[in-house]
Amino acid sequence: MAADPQSRLAVELEYYAQHKAEWLAHKTGHYVVVKDNGLLGFYPNFEAAYRAGAATYGLNTDFLVKQVLEHEPVFFVF
Repeated sequence: MAADPQSRLAVELEYYAQHKAEWLAHKTGHYVVVKDNGLLGFYPNFEAAYRAGAATYGLNTDFLVKQVLEHEPVFFVF
């Protein structure tokens, strides 16, 4: 049975939201890797964060890689 697309990474995004203010104080601009309710670490760029997540969790599971920013960028696709 496939996972509900609305629930994918919901736990990780909630964990990020709960800790965002704390992380902004010391890790603004870094990339964070979150799996379930756990923090893997902070990395200087997306590639390093993704590699760490893939090495730890594998490529067949979901994990969140997100840049710690005060204001989330908005992208428009036309």
